Amino acid sequence: MPMTPREAADNVVGRARSLLAASATPGLPGGSAADLRRLGLVMGVAALDTYMHALVHQRAYWNSPLPKGLAQLDVRFDDLVSLADSAVEARRRGVDGRPRVAAKNVLQKRLLRETFQKFDSVSDALAMAGASKVWAVVATQMTPATTPAAIKARLDRIVGRRNQIVHEGDLQRQSRPRHPRLNGLTRAEAEDDVDYIAEVVHAIDAVV
Repeated sequence: MPMTPREAADNVVGRARSLLAASATPGLPGGSAADLRRLGLVMGVAALDTYMHALVHQRAYWNSPLPKGLAQLDVRFDDLVSLADSAVEARRRGVDGRPRVAAKNVLQKRLLRETFQKFDSVSDALAMAGASKVWAVVATQMTPATTPAAIKARLDRIVGRRNQIVHEGDLQRQSRPRHPRLNGLTRAEAEDDVDYIAEVVHAIDAVV
């Protein structure tokens, strides 16, 4: 059986938690523990991205007509040419070229250009998967039940924190820095955020 989107996300969450656990290892070189916590948070956010990519890819042909966001997704012309050439070659050899599988491969390649992490981009991915306007139901699956607005605020904050690490090395923003100063991140904070990402993934998976 192919791996499900939830299984893929759970794998990434597990690796994030392993990094956070490793950050408590005694005797780590200076700063390494904090960087393991940062990496754990980044990996946790990647779990949501992984889930959404897998969901869109899995459900590419579930809806007819295709959801608008998916139908209007732009693809490179050379990918279309390659797809056509593969179909022609398969026909010449008298075999089933499985054109829909090939098209899903093109979709998967195209999705690599998209990031589905913040609330609005996750909403876009859900729409591509044929599951638009589900946040109100997703919110009821959270423990305790919450609201879409609360999910958006928390999710966007976590992703913003991830972006500080990935794009800025987690250096504090200073007008005229003399020495590098890093933003703080405790293990408890990182674990709480990773757990929240996992809960959001599971709540979405329960309703889509």
